[in-house]
Amino acid sequence: MASRRTWTWPPTTTKPGFKETQGPKFSPLRSGEGENTQAHSQLENPQSRSETEETQTHSSVEHDPNGSEGEDHQSHDDEEDAGSCSQGPGPLKVESSKHETPSTGLGKLFHSLRLDTVYLFSQEIRGHSVVEEKKVAMLGDMRSACYVSLLHILPTTASIMLLVLNWKGYYIGDELQGPVGQDGLRFLGLQFAAKMLELLAMASLSTILFALIRSRLIYETLPFGAMTTGFDFNNISLLWSKEFVATCGATTFSSSRIKTLLVSTIVVFTILGATIGPSAAVASQPVLRNWLGGGTVFWLNATSQELWPSNLDGVGLPDLPCTSSQNSSCFPPNYSLLASEMLSFWPFPSSVSADGGTVARLMPEKASIAGRYSIHTLEARFIGPFIYRPYLTSATTPSAAVADALSQVARYWNNANTHQCSVGKTCFHYYNDIFYTVNALQPLTFVRCSASDINATVQFPRLDQGIGKYPLVNYSSTTIGSLQWFDAATSNGTNPGLSWVELPAADFGRASVGAAVALPGTKSKTGEDGGQIFACTIDARWANATATISFLGGPMIVSGTPTGWLGGTQYLLDSTGLPLWPQVTIAPAWAESVSSIVTDSSESVFTSLCNSLGRQGNISKAISPINAVEAILAVMITDGLARTSSLATILGSLKGLDKGEWIYEFLPKDSVFGTGGSAFNYTYQQGDQSTKFELITAVNGYGYGVTAAPLLSTLVLLIYCLIATIYVVHSICFARMTSSSWTSITELVALAANSTPSSVLKNTGAGIATLGILKQPVKISVIDNRLQMVFDDREDADEIIQDELYG
Repeated sequence: MASRRTWTWPPTTTKPGFKETQGPKFSPLRSGEGENTQAHSQLENPQSRSETEETQTHSSVEHDPNGSEGEDHQSHDDEEDAGSCSQGPGPLKVESSKHETPSTGLGKLFHSLRLDTVYLFSQEIRGHSVVEEKKVAMLGDMRSACYVSLLHILPTTASIMLLVLNWKGYYIGDELQGPVGQDGLRFLGLQFAAKMLELLAMASLSTILFALIRSRLIYETLPFGAMTTGFDFNNISLLWSKEFVATCGATTFSSSRIKTLLVSTIVVFTILGATIGPSAAVASQPVLRNWLGGGTVFWLNATSQELWPSNLDGVGLPDLPCTSSQNSSCFPPNYSLLASEMLSFWPFPSSVSADGGTVARLMPEKASIAGRYSIHTLEARFIGPFIYRPYLTSATTPSAAVADALSQVARYWNNANTHQCSVGKTCFHYYNDIFYTVNALQPLTFVRCSASDINATVQFPRLDQGIGKYPLVNYSSTTIGSLQWFDAATSNGTNPGLSWVELPAADFGRASVGAAVALPGTKSKTGEDGGQIFACTIDARWANATATISFLGGPMIVSGTPTGWLGGTQYLLDSTGLPLWPQVTIAPAWAESVSSIVTDSSESVFTSLCNSLGRQGNISKAISPINAVEAILAVMITDGLARTSSLATILGSLKGLDKGEWIYEFLPKDSVFGTGGSAFNYTYQQGDQSTKFELITAVNGYGYGVTAAPLLSTLVLLIYCLIATIYVVHSICFARMTSSSWTSITELVALAANSTPSSVLKNTGAGIATLGILKQPVKISVIDNRLQMVFDDREDADEIIQDELYG
């Protein structure tokens, strides 16, 4: 790179063979050197250059009689050496090398965007020399203010896009958009984009904080400890640093409002610096979850008391008994399903066992119960020789009427969604699974039995004392438990027998009904292997649950269990002192209808289930027969309760069936996610014998929406956007002033090096150990025509002038 030459005085070198002179002499300088010298000032000011030229000529004549000769030689030497300057009687002519400075518009743009390195590197590649010139500390230029605003546009725009995306909602599908099976790379790309947003936002916040600190340093004073907060605000430890503590304790602010503004800004910016990165990462990542996909309100033509009666008297179920001649109102023989899918797997003893009986026993805890338009799943948990041992044998299943309605309405939703996708409107085209749910009551039954011998006093357990507290209470009947009753119930010891009894609340507390079971022995009616009598207490409830159909779990298969149904929730009371789950009082006549004779062989449901236990044909041969009886009674009563008002149907027809108005009622209307409307044209009237339900559809897939983590993340981004927008508007519309000075540690050190040392900083060369130094007020002022850090109130310090060049 070509060197620059300037005048130096007095001369410092002579060429060999020539007499030393005191005339003007040229000295080569590297680019950027000597710009504050007198000669450089002469190049900038033609008038000053002429005066200097006359002074130098006069001085040469006085001190060197042969000056003209030396001058001629020097001029000749310079022409050979550099050819850049000439000395003669005419005006001085200078040919400086080309150079570009950051004062150009392109340089200002790159400087405002913190891209000085890019600009300087491009100048180096082009062979241009960038020299340090005087600079303007405060620019009152609208263009420069706009340049600085560009730094905030990209992170603010990206943040706003994430805000809109999460708050308005956007559904993607079962995986991210793009090639199938490449979600890992796409998530990695989103992480990189979030990191870039974090870096841009931090640069934006840094610019804003520097603007506040710079304005305090120029127009007022600032505690010395607060000067570097613009470099440290992205470190949370700043909040307990000695610099921040000193700033909070300083009393040199012009007003408490200024101090509050500065301290609060530092706190907010530090918190943003610590949270904006994770917030950007969370807000940019789509969430895999169940998104609300619509639904509808519908009504069944039965009252809540008909669907979930609190008292079941002698009136039997409308669809029982079911004989081999089926009709439209009759259910399939569910007892056979319970037997084949659940009870037939009850463990039984074996004389030959490969594991020696050490392997824990298991059995199915679910069975499918057929309805008219759906299948509802019965779930149970049994006491017995199993891994899982609940406090009480229990069983539950959704009500048949609710399951049928849910299955029907779910198919309507699927048709509506398919139609919207086919016409190119907003829909849920791709998904991992779809869940259709209805909140409703469903039966839940608890059973516990106690064993006694024939002709012994029968004792029923009391179940309302809490978990694990089931005291036995004597039954006053003289018939139940006698040998005559046993023979009649078991057909002289050939089949299991069952009698339903009422348990008075005064003695047995809250109980739905009692069951006395006569179990014949394996060899004879009496003796070692003789029969047994089980006294069983049944506690039936209507429990709050959510009936659900899962698309992958099988269309039309309804399942659901109450929350905490195995943990003693049945003992909880509501605010009125009544049971949280209403209890059902069952009359023996109604219970008898559940176990009525339903086969051509004149065999009751109870007997058939007992004979199916473990595929042994005899319940007495099974392991733990008393627990097997508890299991049979639990599933029988639960299945019977689920059939109450099973013929209830949906009221009304689909709205605008010919025009498809019902389609828009099933899907979210005003947003991407949400509940639906009312797809049926039925309107409830006072006194109608009907019950209201609501189908809620949830689609499992990736999407953006308002959930807990994205909500907090978007709030952080919203705060940043507000701060950046307020700053940009204030800079362009009101202040119309900007500056990019002292935005790096190097520039701040350069300012300190150019400042006159102050006694305030005595003994701080190796560090600062007291808060008093950090509380000292500091200001940037003009002294000796250059900017300096001033600690003392000096009379020769001048205010910085807008658009003025300073060295």
